[in-house]
Amino acid sequence: MEQKPVLLRLRETDTANGVTRSTLKLLAKTLGVSETDAIHKALAESARTYLPQYEPDDGPLTAKQHAEISSAVKNIHGRARVVDSLFSTEASTGVKIGSKTIRATSRPR
Repeated sequence: MEQKPVLLRLRETDTANGVTRSTLKLLAKTLGVSETDAIHKALAESARTYLPQYEPDDGPLTAKQHAEISSAVKNIHGRARVVDSLFSTEASTGVKIGSKTIRATSRPR
């Protein structure tokens, strides 16, 4: 399928939403690419930033899925019990193994 060309009108002054021809030329020179490739690079970067990179999921987990996750954790970690969860709103602090609680240090309190 043949693509129709797109008209790109460059700005008279640089703004938050557009650039001048001199800025485009400087960008292309800095990147070592043509002006067209500089435009494609900018559009590709915008696509990665603003468009979803994955298909939407099926929504929140069900109670059954939560139970299965808890069961899997118990099977893997034996005596460990979950005291902090990605799925709860509680501000718990770690995983309890016996009488010892292992606390997460990478997350602010």
